[in-house]
Amino acid sequence: MDSLTQIVLGAAVGEAVLGKKIGNKALLWGGIAGTIPDLDVAYIWLKGGGAIDEIVLHRGISHSITFAVLMAPVLGWLVNWLYRKSSEANFKQWTTLFFFAVFTHPLLDCLTTYGTQLFLPFSDYRVSIATVFVVDLFYTLPFLLSVIAVSFIRRTNGWRQKINYLGLALSSAYLIAGLINKMIVSSVFQQDLALEPDNKELVFVGTTPLNIALWYGVAESDSAFHIGYYSVFDETKDVSWVEFEKNHSLLSDINDEYGVERLRWFSDQLYVVTQPSSDTLNFYTLKFGRSKFESETPEGSFLFYMKIVKNQDGTLDYLSIREPDIDKMGQQLSDLANRALGDQTLLK
Repeated sequence: MDSLTQIVLGAAVGEAVLGKKIGNKALLWGGIAGTIPDLDVAYIWLKGGGAIDEIVLHRGISHSITFAVLMAPVLGWLVNWLYRKSSEANFKQWTTLFFFAVFTHPLLDCLTTYGTQLFLPFSDYRVSIATVFVVDLFYTLPFLLSVIAVSFIRRTNGWRQKINYLGLALSSAYLIAGLINKMIVSSVFQQDLALEPDNKELVFVGTTPLNIALWYGVAESDSAFHIGYYSVFDETKDVSWVEFEKNHSLLSDINDEYGVERLRWFSDQLYVVTQPSSDTLNFYTLKFGRSKFESETPEGSFLFYMKIVKNQDGTLDYLSIREPDIDKMGQQLSDLANRALGDQTLLK
């Protein structure tokens, strides 16, 4: 999730653990702990990492169970030492706060499409349930409002704890609703594919930006992937599927390259490839859905992709391309909102 959400989540968790005992210090240190896992981006920057390092290292070891277990007592000891002249909380209590504030960060990230490598260093499997987008104000706002309100209430006031738990409950209910919606929508996709003349298998279902009403499905046939959309507010259960040829053979001469292998891993094998020139390949990851819905070709359909450039000396360069169409962004957001509310004429 975005940094603001993780800070607010950490603050709310810190309040739940120690707010009654230490007041706003719990919000402060919980918020700090909640953002610590995302400091891996600073490491990538200092390392001078390229596009492949970004997808391999971000949400890596700092988002693992191991990191939370090892980091919590270290942070607990440091903060306990910082407040050594105060008896408000002890080492064990600080360690508990930091463990839950740090660990809830990757747990929340597991619910996004991007996912996280929760089991490093033992496994690089990316846990990605894909039931909430990386930015979703409907999820964040209850936390944000409750944390702001709590910060103005005395720690001894019973309403402080109640308001914090209310924010946690509302946000958790939103996540549960996302899980339920995914099960409902997955069933709709399965039923629609059963009526298709060609054999297609549903291989992925994820939510679209800023909501849990509109979902996209990725179906696979022998030579192509197919993307369709369905909203829980749709009046009919008809799904329009747009086809994209896989073209995986374009990678045949570089399949064993580390960067290409990591791209396939990152994409969960859900990708299509195009060749705009003799020395360049475009690698499109499908599990993030589409962004430019008016086009039925990869070049005009996906906001993010990786460009693989073959150099004359046999090496490869990887360029992460982000080309937001600012002029059309307002219209795209409007179309997204209307489609989420059930307008099935949009976002084919």
